Amino acid sequence: EDVDWPRRDPNLIGSVGDDRCIMVWDAREKDPRGAVHTVRDAHDGDVNSIAFNPVNEFLVATGSADRTVKLWDMRNLKAPMQTFEGHTDQVYNIEWAPHNESVLASCSADRRVAIWDLSRIGMEQTPEDAEDGPPELLFLHGGHTSKVSDFCWNANDEWTVASVSEDNVLQVWNMAEEIYAEEEEAMSEDG
Repeated sequence: EDVDWPRRDPNLIGSVGDDRCIMVWDAREKDPRGAVHTVRDAHDGDVNSIAFNPVNEFLVATGSADRTVKLWDMRNLKAPMQTFEGHTDQVYNIEWAPHNESVLASCSADRRVAIWDLSRIGMEQTPEDAEDGPPELLFLHGGHTSKVSDFCWNANDEWTVASVSEDNVLQVWNMAEEIYAEEEEAMSEDG
């Protein structure tokens, strides 16, 4: 289904597929039959996407047909560090934000692109905020009328994303910077 190279180790390659496994390969190994790390049943459905964090060499995320995004620590792949639940259909693609190592996005057959912020994991929420989703769900783009098959962060504009779906429409959109700025300002005022 998908492959990705960690930015910090050019010898490793991560792969995922419909066997529900995460496999990490070492390109220096001569035996092509064996991965150096294998996580069996990493998800409850096909694993469609894998993305290594471009800054933190130990973080890798996966997206699945089971409607979840999972965060893994390469030093201990026995269980995911976190499971993100917010999509209502299978996740097709995930990608880390190029400007913020704690921000990850995912697109899904549910017609949405979700923006996740790892720094918000475990934050307390008011009952009103909890109705919108878990604390780590920073933003949902719901502008498409069919499944979102791919998206890409703009490397030159921090919160600009392009997404494309089976409605044959390419959308270029910007997450409201005020949403993220308000959180940062509130934290600095408290601290």
